[in-house]
Parts: sequence; structure tokens; C-alpha cells
Amino acid sequence: MKNNNLKIILTFSFFLISFWGVSQSAPHAFYLTWVEDPTSTMTVDWHSDDAQPSALEIRRKGTENWAAMESDVLPYPFSDRTVHRVSLQMLRSNTAYEIKFPGSDKIYYFRTMPENINEQPIKIAIGGDSMHKKEWLEKTNKVVASYDPDFIIIGGDMAYENGLAENLNRIYDFFDSYKNTLVTEDGRILPCIVAIGNHEVVGGYYGRNEGYEQTNSFRNRIAPYFYALFPFPGQPGYQALDFGTYLSLIILDTEHSNPIAGEQTEWLEKTLEAKIDFLHTIPIYHVPAYPSVREYDGKTQSLVRDHWVPIFEKYNIKIAFENHDHAYKRTFPIRAGQVDQSGIVYVGDGSWGTEPRPIHDVAGTWYLKKAQSINAFTLLTIEGRQFSLISVDSDGNVIDSFPENPLHQ
Repeated sequence: MKNNNLKIILTFSFFLISFWGVSQSAPHAFYLTWVEDPTSTMTVDWHSDDAQPSALEIRRKGTENWAAMESDVLPYPFSDRTVHRVSLQMLRSNTAYEIKFPGSDKIYYFRTMPENINEQPIKIAIGGDSMHKKEWLEKTNKVVASYDPDFIIIGGDMAYENGLAENLNRIYDFFDSYKNTLVTEDGRILPCIVAIGNHEVVGGYYGRNEGYEQTNSFRNRIAPYFYALFPFPGQPGYQALDFGTYLSLIILDTEHSNPIAGEQTEWLEKTLEAKIDFLHTIPIYHVPAYPSVREYDGKTQSLVRDHWVPIFEKYNIKIAFENHDHAYKRTFPIRAGQVDQSGIVYVGDGSWGTEPRPIHDVAGTWYLKKAQSINAFTLLTIEGRQFSLISVDSDGNVIDSFPENPLHQ
């Protein structure tokens, strides 16, 4: 069925390219992500002044004829801009598709993920806390793009807009940087998956908003940019994104727009039980269970350890990605509150584009294997049942690797 995808697109496109007005302006920004299986779909956003639907042009790379897909038009919080969104379905796996945005002749492309992880390895650039300053974000972005990852994950605190209208220009800057620096030299846009952090939310945490209800409407109110501008798979704030049956990314919300305890933890248990046959199941969230900067016994850190870590261990998670502390860290493998070679390695701590903070003494902190006060991201490579990683600073230097001899550098 997937092999007939372009024919389907061409057959069922109701709007021909020639029907669209030529007066449309080029988009201010764009953003590619997934809300469904990345082996056969892509969600394409662009930000425009146009209030009417417009057409994304698409074709499979190497073919001649373009199809036109009409956009849904959605509101842009606190702005006269609009969000245009096209959800592409029934695409071929492991295939490149070219796209053109309205008002622009520039051709970009994206690539769907392989249906079988044994076909080829995939590379994921992972980090968090991305934009204290636009120039710091762009510096790391350029290093990320030079490694040609299949996609990127940012585990919260994308633009530091705090859900406030007065910080609109920060979100403009974030997406402008994405358009200018998260595209490879040959024009491939790097899809991005995000988790929610404290700087996406008014007050940082749901409990600081009076009358909180665990509903879509309340979440939209306290995190307006996050929910309007970052398409998300399913339940807002936490969900699993499945790549075929070989990789499941478990995106979690550390008290920002959903409580850790209760519904989210119950969902986590059921979800990990259902993913037990996946080759790789990887949690990504903002506040760390094992911080490199903040206090170990801090409220949210303790909630993560008390509620989620036992579930991670029960279902044999091997690696988890944490953020929030503005440093780099990798822990020893941990199980049941102690170093154990059968345990989970926690990586990250969120220093993509922030001012690094002083870290705990590594030798004196039982769970820290490595830590640095530095801007960095991690490049995770998955191949078959194996994974490896290198971590890279914003100057392009490899600062860490795991295992000692990674599969691909």
C-alpha cells in the first residue's frame, strides 16, 4: 500500500497547483515533526501572514510531477501570523520527498524513517534547554546539522517564552533559527520532536496556576505556544511516538502542564507494558531524576525517582534522556538506587543553547559518571538491538561516548 502513496496523493489532491494565487508570500518559518508513525507520515507546518488555506507542493524525490496538499489554518498565539499545517499520510518508508512552500520556489526535502531498523542505523540528535540566546542556539544547531541526524529531540525549554504574550519575539527567533540552521547543506529539513519544559508554561509548573484542571483547555491556556506551535501525538504533554515496532519514544511531562502522579504515571505503566516487545523504548522528559546541578532531593526530581524510575526499571529501560540543569551529564547505570551494570543510564541535562551552570563534584556524586559545565547535545545511534552515543559540544568536539567504542562517530 505504501508503494502507491504518491499515486494516492496525486489522485486525491483536490486543489491543483495552478488554482492557488501567486500573491502568497514566502513563509516566515516552518517546522516538521511527527504525530503518527514516522515510517509513513510527516506533519508539515509553516507560519504565514495568509489567513486562507494554501497549498504545499510535494513529490517523491526523483520524480517530476508535483501534487498539491491544502493546509489547515490554525491560530498563532498572540500574533497576526497563522499556522498552516499539512498532515502527510501513506508515504513510503525510508524515502525522500521534496516540498515547496507557498510563495517560494526553493525546494527542500525530508525523509521518512525506515520500516525495519535492520535496514540501516538511525541517528538522533538529543538535547534540551535550547535558547537563552539566539546565537547560542544557532551555534549548536549548525553543529547538529553537520552530523546529518535523521531527526532531533529537544526535551523542553525551547524558546524560554514562559507562555507570555510579551515574549512573542522569542518564539519568532526560535523558529527563524530552525529555518536557517536545522537544514542540511543539501536542503533536508531535520524533523524535530519536543517535550514540554517549565519555560513553556506560565509560572513553570501547573500547580502555580490557580484552579488548575487536567484538561486540554487549561493546558492550552497555561502553555499556549507549546500546544499551538508544536504538533504533538495524542494526549497533550505526554505520549508515545512509535517508529514501526522497533522504537518507541516516551515523551513525558515533569509537572509542567500535567502532574507526575496519577493519570500520567498510570498511563506510563500501561504504555511500557504494551511496548515490551519493542527493540528500543526511550523516555525523554525535562526535569532530571539524577541532576548534575540541582539538588538531588528537590521536589520534582524526587517525584520522577519515586513514580517513574521504578516503572522504567520494571520494564528494562536501558537509557533515558533528562534536561533542565544547563550542563552535560551521563550517569553510571543505576538500578534500585545504586550503581548496577544492569541498570539505566541517564544522559543529558539540557545545555543546547543556555549559559552553562556549575556542576556537582563528579567524584563526590555517587551517580555521576561524567559531567561538564558546557553546551552540548548527544548523538544517539540505533542499529538493530544495539545503541551507542557520542556527546558533542557547541564547538564540535566529542566530549563523551557510550559504550567506550561507539558504533558510529
